Amino acid sequence: MYFIFIQFIAQTTANSSFSFSPPWLWFTVGVVLCSTEFFLAKKLPKKFQNIALLLGISAFVTSISVWQMAVFMEVDWSLTNNYDEDFPIQIVYWMGISLASVIWVRPGLSKSKKTVIPDAKEAKTITEVLPGKPGKVLYEGSYWKAFCVDKQMAIAPNQKVSVLRREANTLIISPRQ
Repeated sequence: MYFIFIQFIAQTTANSSFSFSPPWLWFTVGVVLCSTEFFLAKKLPKKFQNIALLLGISAFVTSISVWQMAVFMEVDWSLTNNYDEDFPIQIVYWMGISLASVIWVRPGLSKSKKTVIPDAKEAKTITEVLPGKPGKVLYEGSYWKAFCVDKQMAIAPNQKVSVLRREANTLIISPRQ
């Protein structure tokens, strides 16, 4: 991607009459949005972090796409002064890329907290936990589905048990000694 921009800059500035064309506009918008993210990242609420960065990257992609389309269609920006004909299409294209990146890329950038249950926490059975079948336990004020770690053992109701681990929404328990 870096080499594409170098080629773009070399081709555009090689002309003696440099004009601020739509690819340069989108490139500038991308630089401004990415800079905004880098300078204001700590001051933004967590739910708004990385959005300006993704919008800026989308502007870079739009800049490359508009430039490549102009090369393909042999558009000379120095001769054309009517940029606003296809600008709404460029905005829709940028918004589509931005929306897709915010929906699919941003969740991968955010750090999710892993919940870890400390070893051997205490819980109380509410129902009987039969061998290989789930039962209900009261753990930290909530009712949980639970399986006994030993598939051959049954645990009676109202007994204290140790919580060994959690698998999705199910606790793996063992009887207290």
